[in-house]
Amino acid sequence: MIAASRRQFLARSAAVGAAAAWSLGAEELPLLHHLVRRGETLSGIARMYGASIRELKVWNGLVGDLILPGQRLELRPQYRLLPLADIVPPKFEADRWRHLILHHSATTAGSARVFHDFHLARGMENGLAYHFVVGNGSHSRDGEVEVGRRWTLQLNGGHVGNDAYNANSIGICLVGNFERTHPSDKQLGALVELLDYLKNKTLRGRARLLLHRDLEQTLCPGRHFPAGRFRELFG
Repeated sequence: MIAASRRQFLARSAAVGAAAAWSLGAEELPLLHHLVRRGETLSGIARMYGASIRELKVWNGLVGDLILPGQRLELRPQYRLLPLADIVPPKFEADRWRHLILHHSATTAGSARVFHDFHLARGMENGLAYHFVVGNGSHSRDGEVEVGRRWTLQLNGGHVGNDAYNANSIGICLVGNFERTHPSDKQLGALVELLDYLKNKTLRGRARLLLHRDLEQTLCPGRHFPAGRFRELFG
């Protein structure tokens, strides 16, 4: 039921935009895909459908050429709100990432660049503490997913106080103070797509979703963040 609900969201998001999609009110739209058969290769499937190998990798969160019989491959972008080409890094350590940790910035404004400069000024060698930032329209577009260098270079995060979690957890920050306001529909729509792509495509369901407050004495990501809904979809 949870998986179906998530697929309904993604299909509706692609069709009518994330703001309306958050209601999850539409029937699931058919997505063009290919079911891998024994003996097939990624290059052969790419030729079959007139796609490039790179496109198939990006659309399906693949970091290598290995595919398995019975594997479902998407043949067009399923995630319309993500900079997919930037999210698949040249070198990816899939077995390393065990958690996806959600934060709010606790500020009314910001962006990856703003936070990067701030974290550098605080003495953080690699700047931006998070791997991804989702904008709120202040210094980047509302719902824009920004990819930090810690993700591109597969570096430890700096988003929690525990070094072990920083080493094995992907930090995602939504710009905003959700103790006072609610995240925007576009932020929530982009976050659903980002979590689905990372957890269910790139990491093959292995990563566990956590809130910052699950680990430390903090209110983050704020009382107005819909924690229950995201635990239902990705917990």
